[in-house]
Amino acid sequence: MIEDIHAATRHSVRRICEVLGVPRSSYYHASEPTGTQLADRALGEEIEAVFKRHRRRYGYRRICEELADKGITCAPARCRRIMAERGLKAIQPKTYVPRTSDGRADKPSPNLLEGKEPPDRPDRVWVGDITFVPTAAGWLYLAVVIDLCSRRVVGWSLARHMRATLVSDALRHALHTRRPAAGLIFHSDRGSQYGSGQYRSLLSGFGALQSMSARANPYHNAWSESFMGTLKSEMLQGGCFIDEHDARTEIFDFIEGYYNTHRKHSSLGYRTPAQFEASLNTLN
Repeated sequence: MIEDIHAATRHSVRRICEVLGVPRSSYYHASEPTGTQLADRALGEEIEAVFKRHRRRYGYRRICEELADKGITCAPARCRRIMAERGLKAIQPKTYVPRTSDGRADKPSPNLLEGKEPPDRPDRVWVGDITFVPTAAGWLYLAVVIDLCSRRVVGWSLARHMRATLVSDALRHALHTRRPAAGLIFHSDRGSQYGSGQYRSLLSGFGALQSMSARANPYHNAWSESFMGTLKSEMLQGGCFIDEHDARTEIFDFIEGYYNTHRKHSSLGYRTPAQFEASLNTLN
């Protein structure tokens, strides 16, 4: 208020303080930032840097974990307050709605995961799914293979069709990068692609056991569908790709350059899939 009066009337700060009955020392002290304000300012710069680096994908909880990795302590409530003061609002994920249908697989495989605890080591259970990807030039289809233990995307494939080769190519990618032992369980919905002879031959070729979601129970494959929702909300944000080349480039960058190595998962104790697998290796 004193500054506003000074700017409007050009009276001295001394005269204004005398009229208002305010000690000049109080005015000058108030104009200097406190230690807490200076600390919030420095912390705010760190928070904003993390927020921008993750392209609005991180809320206050994940930002706190990212700061902790750098040795910076920040309470969640403080991080949330500073983000609000700076207008930093993370992307809000849409409510998860399962899309898995009963499918048309011939002789669907039994659900081998029902009633079992999650795997405690990678490459024991993989899950797969397909989703559509919008582009200005038409629809594309993305198939992924995810390790259920670490939530790492171990294989993926993008094509203009939904034939069995789409999911087969994603599985071949996973086999090339991971080389699991015989006995691995591969779980999916009852889609005809996963029930095809081509796909089942590929699974049996390296000793994998096929598992499929039960009829009318889409939550049995919620892990892979959750990833699809994350990919679309955090990468597309309601838009679409330009064309196939644009989609392939951006999806590669998101999966290989971000999701597997930099994005922290609450289900993994706010660690990335790569960090989680590394922590398991140290226990061996």
